[in-house]
Amino acid sequence: RIAVLGKNYSPADNRKVPPLRYYQVRRLAEEFPELNISLNGGVETLSGVKRELDECPELDGIMVGRGWMSNPWAFAMSDELLYTDGQQLADSTRPKNRMEVLQAYGQHADYEEERWDPVKIRRFITKAASQLFSGEPNAKRYRIALDEIAGLPKKLMMEDPKLMDSQPPLSELILDAATKHLSEEVLYRTPKESYEKILYDEEQAEKRLLFVATGGNDAKQAEEKQSFIQEWQQTRKEDEMKESE
Repeated sequence: RIAVLGKNYSPADNRKVPPLRYYQVRRLAEEFPELNISLNGGVETLSGVKRELDECPELDGIMVGRGWMSNPWAFAMSDELLYTDGQQLADSTRPKNRMEVLQAYGQHADYEEERWDPVKIRRFITKAASQLFSGEPNAKRYRIALDEIAGLPKKLMMEDPKLMDSQPPLSELILDAATKHLSEEVLYRTPKESYEKILYDEEQAEKRLLFVATGGNDAKQAEEKQSFIQEWQQTRKEDEMKESE
């Protein structure tokens, strides 16, 4: 689609107005198989990527930017779903959960701080790990803790530079923030379990939109709506219990 330039349109508006024309991209991919055609724009989830590729196998790829940046762990099953027909990868070196991701990233974080000034680079290092638990209970508390860790070197240097020598390594601080604010269920959930949970959440969101659109006019819709509300309330209670743990 074209981009609309003008003071009345923000960058966010420009990603939605006018509507994206996926059908034209699909037609190009079908009519010109000798060219590499990728779809770009509006696809923010792994399930959305798979849906577009299934609908048009002639596409060479789907470009995802903001969706991946805001929730990278949601794409942890990309290899299985897009490249291996759902088969589990045999690579034993691949992280099995987000705790292993943080442990591996912690080694990189310590290496970077040994090479460069923590006052200047720590915030960039912690920012890369800030969205790893996006959408999980207490994820905001985890991000706040990372932000405090990021500002610690500058604060200590202003008070007394010698205080930095007694500080634990950055890897330890990051892991402490995660274990303090996030449950073991979240930390050790596998990519497959996480993806199944995301699919469930997407399904519930679609049901909510459907109920709003239809208004639940007939008896069957009313019954389904009541059942959905009860299921949503139960899910909410379970989430609240996890947050309180």
